[in-house]
Amino acid sequence: MALYRAAMLVLAVLHGLFVLLTSMVGAFADGGSFGERLLLMGIHPLGAVGLIVLVFSLHLSARLLRVIAFVLIVNVATDLFLAVLIARGAVKGDWELALAFAVVPAMGIVYALKQPPSPAA
Repeated sequence: MALYRAAMLVLAVLHGLFVLLTSMVGAFADGGSFGERLLLMGIHPLGAVGLIVLVFSLHLSARLLRVIAFVLIVNVATDLFLAVLIARGAVKGDWELALAFAVVPAMGIVYALKQPPSPAA
């Protein structure tokens, strides 16, 4: 688990920077539906923050672990749904990019489920 945690620390920071950059670009880009903007500037940043809190905190309550896991599940599900929409041609874009956004949060879900809750919680 220590090696997985070390990898998740690096991946969480890189994912957070990737999300920050794409959120800033998405805020200034023309086009895109409300749902696409919500995903890019709402759900992705929430998932990135949750992931960073998850991997940098050693003791989290069971409730906070469940909340973070839920946010990450929503993040992955919406990215997969968007990838399918793009692949079918319903939405413009690169389906590979939507899948790239889902990889690290999916790993974070596994990490959250493996974390024991804090004994004080």
